Amino acid sequence: MDILSVEIFQYFKSQGLITAHLGAENRVTGIVPAEAAGQGDLVFVEHEKYLSAVLTSGAAAIVTTQAIAEKILGDTIALLIAPNVRMAMAYIRQKYVDRDVYDSEWGRVHAAAVIHASVTVPDDAVIGPGVVIGKNVRLGSAVVIMANTVIEFDVVIGARTVIYPSCVVSYNCQIGEDCILKAGCVIGSDGQGFAQDEHFHHHRIPQTGRVVIGNKVVIGSVTTIDRATYTQTKVHDGSIIDAQCHLAHNVIIEEDCILVAQTGIAGSSHFGKRVIASGQTGILDHVHIPDDTMLLHRAGVHSSIKKSGIYAYGPAQPFKKYTKNIAVFQRLSEVWTRLKKLEKQVAELSK
Repeated sequence: MDILSVEIFQYFKSQGLITAHLGAENRVTGIVPAEAAGQGDLVFVEHEKYLSAVLTSGAAAIVTTQAIAEKILGDTIALLIAPNVRMAMAYIRQKYVDRDVYDSEWGRVHAAAVIHASVTVPDDAVIGPGVVIGKNVRLGSAVVIMANTVIEFDVVIGARTVIYPSCVVSYNCQIGEDCILKAGCVIGSDGQGFAQDEHFHHHRIPQTGRVVIGNKVVIGSVTTIDRATYTQTKVHDGSIIDAQCHLAHNVIIEEDCILVAQTGIAGSSHFGKRVIASGQTGILDHVHIPDDTMLLHRAGVHSSIKKSGIYAYGPAQPFKKYTKNIAVFQRLSEVWTRLKKLEKQVAELSK
């Protein structure tokens, strides 16, 4: 990376990510965290506690808020003003230091890829070694499919979607545009559908639905999303699913949700928009979670939540109630000792 700070400003000004360039016009040669800043570096400063160290580091440019910029004296450093510093961080780093998934050491389409004759591979697609693409798969422009991924028949993959190594997209599933599927995730596996006879032997119920993934969805490594029994399991636009999560058959995740690592959602449950589930959240089947709800501290949800809010623990309870209960729980031994003492005193008084 070697670019003038004013060029960064000019590129992102039209997007509203950087609104002003103040101070010096410096050359930027790297992007680093504030605590590691040095000569030529660009850093992001959201909080004043990092400011003094950055100002003595020799950093070339700071992306920060207007309020923090007003506290900086002198004109030896470039100041890029951002209404939302983290948004600016996301897009500046995407442009200048992100991995270039189109720069493949294998060339555009590796000779070891197995691609059915019915498939049209776009001229700007990248297909890695060991990839298998089945019959009637439709690939959007600029897709990237990395090594040893399997795309089964009748799958649709939207433009600019990137699929990392060793993923499986099962038959008849649909992936939207600008998605990222990280290594080892499985889309469209059979859901947990079995019937039991009088001897409790298990008999498989075919899972013949599909999985539909919207646009700009990120799915973390080793995450599994099961196909529906009849219709579709669906993840709507903009949702983020972390590593090692599991979405069972017929689950619906609405727009802009965040599911953190090891979250498990049982069949036919429905998340509203902008729901956040922290790590190891567990959801029973046929549960509805309303819009703008947060599930914290390994929340275990066994019945539908009626009102949006913050819930925690298991069974999930309103967060304020949970924090009070936790405070009491930490003194449980003391409370128990006092209770037994009071019981003894009452017993003596009643003699």
